[in-house]
Amino acid sequence: MLSVSRFQPLFCAALIWLIGIAGASAQWLVYELRFTPEEDSVNFSFYTGGYVVVPAEGGAATIILTTEEGGRYYAVAESSGKYFVAANAGVRKAVFAAAALTSTAQAFYTASGHMNRSLLLNTRSWRVAETLTGRLMAADDESATGPAPDGSFGVVGSALITGVLREDLTANASAAFQSQNVATAYIIELLEKYGYAPDVGSLPPPVISSDEAAVIDASLFPVETHGQAPAND
Repeated sequence: MLSVSRFQPLFCAALIWLIGIAGASAQWLVYELRFTPEEDSVNFSFYTGGYVVVPAEGGAATIILTTEEGGRYYAVAESSGKYFVAANAGVRKAVFAAAALTSTAQAFYTASGHMNRSLLLNTRSWRVAETLTGRLMAADDESATGPAPDGSFGVVGSALITGVLREDLTANASAAFQSQNVATAYIIELLEKYGYAPDVGSLPPPVISSDEAAVIDASLFPVETHGQAPAND
């Protein structure tokens, strides 16, 4: 049995919630993420997926982590997350990177993808990556907690990250919401519509005004099929 669950503060409360960034004109990209743990991990457990909300022009990234293990849960997390472009004369790649650190634990996310298509948002065309791939790496010596009841201790693990641009959520968020805070609240409302609840130890959802809430329409989420959480086809 894994001695460390997803409730580890490294992955939840210790991550810093990002207050929304407002702008006169806002275009957001929403990527749906999946995490696939690698077999050589030890005492490592993590969320199964999530969503990342980023400004199309680059900037701070907000992550909403999700899991279906033991129920449907989400946690809002941001820890110096960034979205930016890495380029040279031969290649342009979109990059998502983040780090989470506590007194004994650390985790690093990096995922990138070739900017291989154009996407029209609010009358402006953006070069975007349709997919992102990368890796999550984590370690914790658990010196502050000691061995688990089964005798296991310490954590080292990694997971493959795959991300797919959700054009439906991207279009809805860019058309309706001027701040990253509210765009994130939109994704959270969609998750709650499909039975997801805040995870134990996670930070609270963003606070939004009644006027902002009025434009969040959970019916915009794709129809659920076969009892599973919505996903891109």
